[in-house]
Amino acid sequence: MLPTWLDPETLQWVILVAIAVLLYLMYVVARTIRRALTRFLMFVLLAGVGLSLWVQREDLRDCVDTCACSLYGQDVEIPEEERLERCAPQALAARSGAA
Repeated sequence: MLPTWLDPETLQWVILVAIAVLLYLMYVVARTIRRALTRFLMFVLLAGVGLSLWVQREDLRDCVDTCACSLYGQDVEIPEEERLERCAPQALAARSGAA
């Protein structure tokens, strides 16, 4: 379980920063690595990580409605004061039963 201070909104910003760092690393790879195959493999690796982060960010944006958020399989706690009234009671019951 992730720390409670890492709520979905904070994680979305952290992911955006991580994607920006990945873009910078792609620039560094393009400027420093001279072997074409190595450069290509690094680009594919960094792009894959960036795409994976973007998908997780999109999932975090939608998960608050269901009160069931996770980031790479780790549960993300939604603060009580931020929980929406429209959270499905079934989702809350399922989370309580799974814990």
